[in-house]
Amino acid sequence: METVLDQVCANCGNPRQAYGRYCLFCGDVLSEPAVKLVVSPQPPAGRKQGGIPLQEAIQYAGFWRRFWAGTIDVVLEAIAALVITYALDKVLGRIGHLLGYEPWMSKMATGFAYILVLSILAWLYCAFSESSPRHATIGKRIMGLQVVTADGGRISFGTATVRHFMKFLSLFTAGVGFMMAGWTKRRQALHDIPCECFVVRAPQEKGFSLLSH
Repeated sequence: METVLDQVCANCGNPRQAYGRYCLFCGDVLSEPAVKLVVSPQPPAGRKQGGIPLQEAIQYAGFWRRFWAGTIDVVLEAIAALVITYALDKVLGRIGHLLGYEPWMSKMATGFAYILVLSILAWLYCAFSESSPRHATIGKRIMGLQVVTADGGRISFGTATVRHFMKFLSLFTAGVGFMMAGWTKRRQALHDIPCECFVVRAPQEKGFSLLSH
């Protein structure tokens, strides 16, 4: 019976993976096998397994706050890429005219350049911002959010990079990966779970919460 319980998540009942500390379906912390629990000391008060603070100690960001933060970031990225591509279009137009290329060829090259610039710009913007001391992009800062590790620390540039490209997995699941932030126990989206990252409310916002007592 103990073996069966160890193979499923105690929170949602779905099969657990052979690796990782978090359930892929609900984001809950997976318990250690029963043999290890016998010899392991009791976790200190005020902490959960895996070094995650108790839920009352931090506020996990919900789906809609994350949605608006992401919308702000996407708009900023698109505008920045548009400005860069517009300047590039002017340069390509002049060079193409001097080399005798047709105008439509310059426009087509500009279109491909926009996709490339937007992709690279979005990656660098998210990775540098979320691995910075502020833990957040401009959109997240406006919405009062931070991206942190399980123990509340700053994520590395490499982790932020992996998390950014994992967003395509959340996107290719018809957006369900993003919506998981609305029902998982610690409000993790699909791209947060493999990286063991959490999006939380910034500490300075707690005093301004309309729901605070």
